[in-house]
Amino acid sequence: MNSKVNFDNQCKETLMWVYDVAQRTTFPEREDWAFNALRAVLHAIRDRTTIEEAFHLAAQLPVLLRGYYFEGYRPSGKKVKLNAGQFLIRIRKEMGASNELSPEDALSAVLKVLYEHVSIGELEDVKKSMPKDIVNLWEQEIQNSTVW
Repeated sequence: MNSKVNFDNQCKETLMWVYDVAQRTTFPEREDWAFNALRAVLHAIRDRTTIEEAFHLAAQLPVLLRGYYFEGYRPSGKKVKLNAGQFLIRIRKEMGASNELSPEDALSAVLKVLYEHVSIGELEDVKKSMPKDIVNLWEQEIQNSTVW
């Protein structure tokens, strides 16, 4: 297979995920914010789950998105200890000050896109590795979202 064609396909697939996230936020025209939200939420999930689950989730991401997912990752054998409030603060901080999405909006949009593209079993395994308050937040954001 032509490597340029494969690279183009990987770019398109990653852009499709970003577009899907943008369409599920309150600012669907801001794909730059959607990309930052996608990366921030994936990083928060990655750092709060087990190393094994982080790698299992990564295997189901588009190749280019997988690179962003592992950006700055330091698997130490221990999960980053975050409660639900700290989890949202982490997402807000990583999205950047110029991003007007709320961390809840970002989390909801990204979770919905993950449920469209990643196996339910894998997402349930990742969710089960989280503390109860983050599981509750996860479920609340899926249920309460007005954009599905």
